[in-house]
Amino acid sequence: MNTQRHNSQRGSVLIVALIISAIIAISLASYIRLGLASQSISNRALYNNGAMNLAENGLEEAMYSINKMVANSSYNWSGWSNDGVNAWRRLPSSSGTYAFDQNAKGYVRVYIYNYQGISAPKIVTRSTITLGGAGSAPIEKWVEVQLSKTSKFANGLVAKNSILFRGNNATVDSWNSDPTNSGAFIPFSNAVKKDNGSVGSVSVNVDSVLVKNADVWGYVSTNNGQNPADNVGSNGSILGIGSVNDGTWTNAHVDPTRVSTQFSANFDPVTNPPTTASTSLVAGATYGTLGTATTITSTTLISLSGNGSVITFKGDVTLIIDVAEGAQAIKVTGNNSGFTVAAGSSLKIYTKGDIDMAGQGILNATGAPKNVQVYGTSTSTTQNIGIAGGGTFGGVIYAPNANVALNGDGSMTGSVVANNITLTGNANFHYDESLANMNSGNPFRVSKWKELTKAGERAAYTSKLSF
Repeated sequence: MNTQRHNSQRGSVLIVALIISAIIAISLASYIRLGLASQSISNRALYNNGAMNLAENGLEEAMYSINKMVANSSYNWSGWSNDGVNAWRRLPSSSGTYAFDQNAKGYVRVYIYNYQGISAPKIVTRSTITLGGAGSAPIEKWVEVQLSKTSKFANGLVAKNSILFRGNNATVDSWNSDPTNSGAFIPFSNAVKKDNGSVGSVSVNVDSVLVKNADVWGYVSTNNGQNPADNVGSNGSILGIGSVNDGTWTNAHVDPTRVSTQFSANFDPVTNPPTTASTSLVAGATYGTLGTATTITSTTLISLSGNGSVITFKGDVTLIIDVAEGAQAIKVTGNNSGFTVAAGSSLKIYTKGDIDMAGQGILNATGAPKNVQVYGTSTSTTQNIGIAGGGTFGGVIYAPNANVALNGDGSMTGSVVANNITLTGNANFHYDESLANMNSGNPFRVSKWKELTKAGERAAYTSKLSF
């Protein structure tokens, strides 16, 4: 019997068994590590969502307080600190935390710019969740939200479908004609120029906003996923007054913080107001001066032609032109012809018919755009509103189903909401930010939402959100 051979075989079996045992042990250890890693990833994913929910809870608390102040000017902002312009707080308290499962804890810091709503507030939140396990890095979510008033005229140019700039020197910017809401009008000038000339379309169609060679000092937003920068020409721009290229811009003339692909707006239908006590216009009459706090109705075209053919409106006048859709409601031709709204007066026009105003167009002697309001009541998309008027128009147009064309080489002030908007010529359009407060008590809504994921984006707010 060969004992040495049997011993050698036993040794080989033992070595193989040890190798197999080692492989099994390594596999088990790897499996355990994989399971722990998967559990850790799953756990962090769970609390990653929790951190976002916590950040949005901070946004909701801020919006509640802002809109509570809108509804009640005596609201005292209990629990908030402020410096008279900006406000901030930590939730649940200055040192408290919210308790989650598995010994996780979290809190959120909230900072509001312009919390009193004199200009549109901006909210930034920073949520932090610390996990229960030792050595786990905290999870943070940073969110930036820009608010705007839920007014029909909370933006400069808003379209259901498209906005097109035709001209090589057109500009869009903003100013506030009544920053203290006192009713005292401040005209536009370079001294009060601001960079909130907001332009946006809710259309999902490609090329819904064509900036081309216009200069927009403000914001341009679409709703189709297409970056508005794609439609800026070689001589165009989308910038803020203080915009500085940090080297990361894909287009040197477009500030990436000033463009968005998540624009939304409401287009409520508008109808003629009641006409229980009104004065009817006689077709073909020489109108002259009309008004003194009244409602004027017409069932036929108002036509002005020839040099100096003018209707002057005095007092607070509502003009209802009740013609069929597709028919003309107002036709103005000839030099210095058109409408004049006298100082201390106002004019509201309601019609589903077409408006074609050349000549002087509508001369707003009050200066304040809120005193000239044009409402397109058409329920189809065939209504056309064209205002040339020597390039001068100061007012608001709300015609969600109309095609609006503004043509001129001068200044236009106010706000336009329409189906399609075309600016032809070298027009300078100045959005009046006070129009967001035109109807008192309008709450604020979210106009821009952005998660801040890059270190550079967060750095701009670190000092404000480190309390």
